[in-house]
Amino acid sequence: MKKIFFIIPALVLTIICAAQNEIKKNDILYGRITKEDLMTAPFNKWFDSSYAVYKPDEEIINAIKKLNTKDISLQVFMGTWCGDSRREVPRLLKIVNELGWPATKVTIIAVGSSDSLYKQSPNGEEAGKGLYRVPPIIIYKNGAEINRINEFAVMSLERDLLNILTTNDYHPNYRSFTTIRNWVSTGMLLDKNNSSRGFAMQLKYIVNGENELNGVGYILLKQNKKEEALKIFLVNTNLYPESANVLSSLGEGYLRNGDNKNAVVYLERALEYNKEPLMLKSILKLLYEAKGVKE
Repeated sequence: MKKIFFIIPALVLTIICAAQNEIKKNDILYGRITKEDLMTAPFNKWFDSSYAVYKPDEEIINAIKKLNTKDISLQVFMGTWCGDSRREVPRLLKIVNELGWPATKVTIIAVGSSDSLYKQSPNGEEAGKGLYRVPPIIIYKNGAEINRINEFAVMSLERDLLNILTTNDYHPNYRSFTTIRNWVSTGMLLDKNNSSRGFAMQLKYIVNGENELNGVGYILLKQNKKEEALKIFLVNTNLYPESANVLSSLGEGYLRNGDNKNAVVYLERALEYNKEPLMLKSILKLLYEAKGVKE
């Protein structure tokens, strides 16, 4: 497939990838790509150095080599603008090289969008896979996902991969994503009888801060899954009931679902808890919209 180059302002790339300070250029790859694509300018500037410096643990590599991996394949979604992708993908390809795996075992899909929240590929390979952060490294056996490494390794990529291919008691970063992905795909979030408090209790001990669920909620909004997004914002409010940021997001969730009355309630509550001058303007903008007031 032909690769497409886009120019995207660096300012919009704020949530997809945490390591934004590593962005040097705005040229990105988009679509299905290969290792060779990453070895061409301007991407080789970061790919070659990351690939060369990484030394996979020889003992772990040998342990993986002893396994039957004939039915194993990997799918990686990356952003060539993303610092985490620039670090992890060269390391992964170095491991694949050390294992002697054929290139066909690894599918690399470069995502990118003018929208900072929605990771898209030209052929929609990301659909239904819950890509809330990049790069996810998805491990398949006979075409079925068995686990994934989210954004960065828990231990090291080769050690994580060995765990997944053997005992598979591996828990990736952002463990809530797997649970939420299942809720979305099975329609659980659309069941009006399901309790947001109950959902919150299921996520309470696996969520790493309020921004984790907030980000998922906004991604669902961008995918036009407005009801699912609202339920996630409600869950987050159960976990962080005194956060102005979380309350504001819940207010926006109600607003996007056409419930201006509840939107006003939670946006006004957000103002009560807000202590950040920079957040005040965004809350007020939503509040004016909910009240039908022109700024």
